[in-house]
Amino acid sequence: MTSSSARRPGIVYRILRMALLVATSAIIIMPLVVIASTAFKSDGQIYDFPMRVIPKTPTLENFSKLMDRFPIYIWNSVKLTTIIVVVQLITATTGAYAFSKLHWRGRDSLFMLYVVSIMIPIQAIIIPQFIIVRNLGLYDTHLALIFTGAFTAFGTFLVKQFFMTIPDSYVEAAHIDGADEFKIFFRIMLPLSKPVIATQVIFSFRFFWNDFFGPLVYLTNQNLKTLPLGMADFATETYTYVGPQMAASFISIIPVLMIFLAGQKYFVEGVAASGVKG
Repeated sequence: MTSSSARRPGIVYRILRMALLVATSAIIIMPLVVIASTAFKSDGQIYDFPMRVIPKTPTLENFSKLMDRFPIYIWNSVKLTTIIVVVQLITATTGAYAFSKLHWRGRDSLFMLYVVSIMIPIQAIIIPQFIIVRNLGLYDTHLALIFTGAFTAFGTFLVKQFFMTIPDSYVEAAHIDGADEFKIFFRIMLPLSKPVIATQVIFSFRFFWNDFFGPLVYLTNQNLKTLPLGMADFATETYTYVGPQMAASFISIIPVLMIFLAGQKYFVEGVAASGVKG
């Protein structure tokens, strides 16, 4: 009896924990289910009450309405996101190496100043940033977004924390063998940093793929617009075309989901390792 009584609190706790996890997962997943469901509904079914999760008569009508401009928007998003992610990866890894493994005067102070910039909201600096971009002749070009997104204080911080978990003895041994900083960076640091690189790629890709504010400020040419701006075109002053907008949202979710699933293993490991030592 005593043994059975002792087990009951543990069983109850596991049941409650599982119920909480299921309820939380349902709340998070439900908007995605609604997006996917609405994307395949005709206008007459979208506002049905009670709502049907599975459309009575699924249709691709909403997707056909995207064929005019959306291939351009998708291409612009793919091109810009890929370029910015690669550029950020270069600046974040090289900056992190300089801040973690090289010793120079003012290193820690400069790093702290760089990290503090994470706390400054983009809205606070958008006007001077816009003036700089315009004076450089980059306004209404994709280069404006690449220029403003080339550096990431958060990414540098994340990678630096991971680099600090790599023993300095590896770098010292490489120096003794005559390796310069470039060889150490490319042959030792980067091969050991796959988890944090995957993590940084996922963070950057998700942010810039979904970025609405930056393209809204710097792009006006219809042929240069990205997917988030294209989705906003379906909301006018008098009417919102919910079906096509949900179809576009459904398409926009797929690349982010694929990137996360591809790097999920490294993502978890990278986040965990980046917080081990600071």
